[in-house]
Amino acid sequence: MTAEFNARNTFRKNNPAGLGNNSARNVITSTSANPSGGSNASLLQKQLSFKTPICSNQFGKADEVEMIEGSNPDNLGGRYNKNNIIGWICCAPCIWLRTSAAVHKVAITSATLLVTTLLVASPILFLISTAPSPLPRDCYMEGDGCSPTSSSPSECTEAICETVSSNIQARLNWNKDPCSEFKKFSCWRSSLNKNITNQIEMGNSQKSVDTQMQILLQNSSMDGPFQKLHSLFESCLKLNTNSSTIQRVFDGLGGYLTVGTIGPSSIAQLVAKIYDLGPSPLVDIYYDLSYGRRPHVLLIISGPSTSSIILENKIRWMSPKAPPNRLRQGVPKLLPDLIDLFLPTSLSYAQRVAEKDTILEFVKDLNKLQVEQSRRGFWDSSVLYNISSLQSMYPVLNWTLLIPKDWSGPIVVRNADYLRALQAFLTKYPSRVAHNSMLLLSALEILPKDYPNPEVCTRSTMWALPELASALYIAQHSLDSKDIIKRADIIFKSLKAHLKRAPSLKGAALVKLSALKIQSQTWEGFTNLTLLMQSQESLQIHPDSWLDNILEIYKRNKLVPSSINMDSSSHDAWAYPIVSTIFYDTLSHSIVVPLSVISIPYFNARLPPYLHYASIGVSIAKEILRSITKNFDDKAMRCVPHSVNIFSNFSRMDILIHSGGMQISYHSMLSLTGPIKGMARLPGLNLTPTQIFFLVSAQELCAESNYMGIDTSAPEFDNILGWLIAQGGSATEVFKCPSGSMINVQKTCNVL
Repeated sequence: MTAEFNARNTFRKNNPAGLGNNSARNVITSTSANPSGGSNASLLQKQLSFKTPICSNQFGKADEVEMIEGSNPDNLGGRYNKNNIIGWICCAPCIWLRTSAAVHKVAITSATLLVTTLLVASPILFLISTAPSPLPRDCYMEGDGCSPTSSSPSECTEAICETVSSNIQARLNWNKDPCSEFKKFSCWRSSLNKNITNQIEMGNSQKSVDTQMQILLQNSSMDGPFQKLHSLFESCLKLNTNSSTIQRVFDGLGGYLTVGTIGPSSIAQLVAKIYDLGPSPLVDIYYDLSYGRRPHVLLIISGPSTSSIILENKIRWMSPKAPPNRLRQGVPKLLPDLIDLFLPTSLSYAQRVAEKDTILEFVKDLNKLQVEQSRRGFWDSSVLYNISSLQSMYPVLNWTLLIPKDWSGPIVVRNADYLRALQAFLTKYPSRVAHNSMLLLSALEILPKDYPNPEVCTRSTMWALPELASALYIAQHSLDSKDIIKRADIIFKSLKAHLKRAPSLKGAALVKLSALKIQSQTWEGFTNLTLLMQSQESLQIHPDSWLDNILEIYKRNKLVPSSINMDSSSHDAWAYPIVSTIFYDTLSHSIVVPLSVISIPYFNARLPPYLHYASIGVSIAKEILRSITKNFDDKAMRCVPHSVNIFSNFSRMDILIHSGGMQISYHSMLSLTGPIKGMARLPGLNLTPTQIFFLVSAQELCAESNYMGIDTSAPEFDNILGWLIAQGGSATEVFKCPSGSMINVQKTCNVL
């Protein structure tokens, strides 16, 4: 470096006289271009090529030439040498950074990573910047603004709120701990509150319907088509099981086969006679439509219609539908007395006891078989296309005697396992015992379900003439029902929206849920009295003969209309308002809601929403679950306790679905706009809305179970109710239950 600067200074000393800028540049260039300059000249040109140094002490080329021009030649070498050394120190890192390949690669990699990060992070930053800020505790969204809520929610001052509050309060036992004795806390009944709870059945819509209809049927001043209802009701009250009509029915079917008599080789002939008479104690045969845009008429062979809620027509899609029939375990109440009437008086006491025990055993075993098979659903359905194939596959009955000879359409067997099990069952008993038992079962299909009284006859009249009874009920509720139907639709959509967010719901179940709809409209046929009178004109009802009336109704229901209507609404399902049960209809893929269910006081528009979700919301949510899932067999066996046996007509699946319905309705309620604490509280009831939700749900189940004859005082019922409330874990938080309490321990099962 010293040699280089000495050469440069020598050059400048040899040219001292007034060099301009151009002369200076020419001198440098010529020196650099001179091959004899060697490496020193090349290095000098490389140094001067950095016109804008990083360090602030380095001078530009023009400034350097100006300094040379105005400086003393003697001091020029010293000054320039000093500045040049400083420039070298500052620019050495720059030279390395610019010429290093490794630094170049690192710079490119860093720039690529920076651009990629910006591309990925920019949408997230945008969403975060546009997301609403968390609301304060005392604030909820109302439009685009934040509306405050008072720390103490308002109190409902409507009369209906006071009535509901009194009804809930009357059933509570504050001396019991809800965390350990939930049933005794929520469903308490004593002599002090019995009158109140009997007068106000808020959650038992079926009892409300039965009470209203009983008052109407007892009115002898009814006219028009409703007069037939009153006459049928009166004939039920006058019924005597020791009737000549019953004996005539027995004789027409072959009569009693005494001990020692060789029975028929098969009971198929007897079943055909019973079916022709009307009852169907073994199988039910009817017509319905297939799915799709172009439906076809199907002949369907289903399980027994024993104790069906509604005596339906054979053409199912041309009238409203009843909910699925739930067979009850046990022996019908009228059977023991009917057996005594049926057996001849010539039998000895021992023979009578033996015959009675044998018939009771047959009926119990058949009932057990039918209940078990009905709980399995219709997932094993099969389709056949001729009677000969049906006869070869299921020879238990003579199908040529049961199915019309001119039928050429598809035949759907809804429960093939039941027909196979029925064939095995009939081989266990002598044909004589089966014959006598079938006669008694057919008579039970004609008689009321219990000994005649106003309440029993009210249910039996509604069972026999459901269209007329429903029209009478609708006539008493002629007010505009658009508002109540709209609120049911809102709850249905809220439940669906919550379920769609469930992570375990995917695939076909999610598709079915999206297509599911609700049907809460009333069938227009119930309000068209002119058409209703025409359809009932040929029916003769006598006020003194219940059995003859029922046989006449059976005969009319078996008639197949000459013209079958399949319009655009053929797949729509309509409910009988006199049957207060929400159900899922597979043909229309809809949740069918009767008017009587959504007319209960708990669904009043002036009540807080948590009461709507605790009553109607739970019932709809149960059927939504039933519609999107085939079964929960494995989960039901793992989760549901053995106490479920107390529900004689409920399976484990039903209890599990009830639990799931409560969980779905509860969380849907919590997702409502605005916090729950903003909902109006009930007067005189120091409970939170979430606590009231669980209490009302439990009280509804207690009231329904009592009306159905379930022993709610049994310890098993306490266990199953506590289990139902505990599932999902929400009740534990709501009632602040400790870790060792019953409700806390029984958190075992989430449906979804």
